[in-house]
Amino acid sequence: MRMIYSDRGPSPLETGKPGAAADRDSTFGWWGAFSIQKFVNQNPLSHTHEDATGWLAYLQQFYDRNFWFADGGVQVWAYEETYDNWQDRYGVDAVVAVYHSGHGGMDGNGVFFAPLGAKWDNRSDAISNRMAFGNEKANYVFWSTCNSLRVLDGHSPVRTWAGPNLGSRMIFGFETTSIDSPDYGKKFWEKWRAGQTFCDAWLNASWDIYHGQAPSVAATGATQAEATNRLNSERNFYREHVSDAWYAWRWYYAREGLRDPMTQAPAEPAIVQLAPRDPSQELSRLGQLAHFPQAALQEVHVERQGVLSASSGDRYVSTAPQAVRWVRLAEANHRNTQQLPTQRAVEAARQFAEQHADGAELVVDGVHDLMQNTGKKDGSQIGEPVSLETHVTFRQVLNGVPVITPGRGEFRVALDNDGTVVQATLSTRRATGELRTPASAVAPPSGKGTSALASPGSRDPRQALDEAQQRRIAHLTAMAADSDRSASDIEARLEVRDVPGTLEVGYEIEGNEAYPAARKLIELGSRDSMFKKLRWVVAPLAR
Repeated sequence: MRMIYSDRGPSPLETGKPGAAADRDSTFGWWGAFSIQKFVNQNPLSHTHEDATGWLAYLQQFYDRNFWFADGGVQVWAYEETYDNWQDRYGVDAVVAVYHSGHGGMDGNGVFFAPLGAKWDNRSDAISNRMAFGNEKANYVFWSTCNSLRVLDGHSPVRTWAGPNLGSRMIFGFETTSIDSPDYGKKFWEKWRAGQTFCDAWLNASWDIYHGQAPSVAATGATQAEATNRLNSERNFYREHVSDAWYAWRWYYAREGLRDPMTQAPAEPAIVQLAPRDPSQELSRLGQLAHFPQAALQEVHVERQGVLSASSGDRYVSTAPQAVRWVRLAEANHRNTQQLPTQRAVEAARQFAEQHADGAELVVDGVHDLMQNTGKKDGSQIGEPVSLETHVTFRQVLNGVPVITPGRGEFRVALDNDGTVVQATLSTRRATGELRTPASAVAPPSGKGTSALASPGSRDPRQALDEAQQRRIAHLTAMAADSDRSASDIEARLEVRDVPGTLEVGYEIEGNEAYPAARKLIELGSRDSMFKKLRWVVAPLAR
């Protein structure tokens, strides 16, 4: 096996050939970002700065960002036509690709609102019907917010974005309320570097974070076929604008859950030791799964961020950080739009998973659809949603207890409506058979991540989660506190509700250990407000 090493990984630019390091200043107009954690009049968020910098980090190997505005630096002027390409450097339309991470909401008329970090012209919300982008530089607009690209209940990208969009090629967002997570931007590039299109990378990055949210992507074109093809194939940033006479959009939609969550602590909890990863061996096994000829695995691309990949014809295999492996086996037949029945999809996926699980014990978790619709910009033709693919997710089980870390311990199988397996994502790990008793584990191995705010002291899942939630709310209250806002106002805005059906006990994976923990979702924000946000609460159960 010959390894071809890359310091930077593949370039997402249309030429694929970035300028010399000395030329990488911030006047090329390729990318910029906005992120808000402290708002003028909304609940604070915890992870939007990490989200935006995770998206920028990969890109800045090739050219520096034009800008990154945060909190009070994010103001209305950057989103409206007069100043959205200010000094040919700053604003939504000053760059080919722009990323916004913060709160978002949509009213009943399909108008999108993004609360910002400071007032300008006595206003603190960017509003879609006051925007005009794509007539200067913007071609790829990422809204890492709730409800930014709605596609259901009478909404569509045409309704919200056909007016503001004056030439952009793709828009990324969410149909639903989304999780406050630091990982969207980082995971987007991990998926893309693994060989996925922009559309698939956005959908799959979100699905790693939470299966209950619905990520969405829209593309434009002069014809229906051109817009649809852009969803199928676009993998590079192009400066050339396109007609938006037609829109095509895709989203993930959770059809049904097939597993009752475990809500009690295991009778005999244990810390499970996991075998160290061997990425080259992982890739070799994927090559066998994809029926690669031996010669195809003699040339493997390796980049410093940890993605290994190889291809053979239209087949592709890759392995990325945290043991996330991906294989593309065939082109899906999207001409067949007759939805695959749940039972048939699960049976076909189970047969495939059992052949390739490498000894991992699996239990079926749920089914979701890759949905698509299209429409003309003038609204004269809006189609009906169709299911293009059915994705079946299995969860790994260790000692009878499921892994519950999002994006870990999973085996996801994608089938087209012919019943053909077209893709698979694996993040299972091999257990060594060695166990440690909880008495020797008072916290997760590093204490990092979402678990850092959790209390490891209680065996009772609900009590442990209550303690962790109190810490989470105290942290957010401290973030929101300032001289202009009373404690009662802060508490009112931090109205907290459990998300029904999300409490679960299982194994969290960190490093080479799996430890017992409880996890649930909470929703923050007034029930009457369009600006809400979901957050994970995680509590280790090991003593």
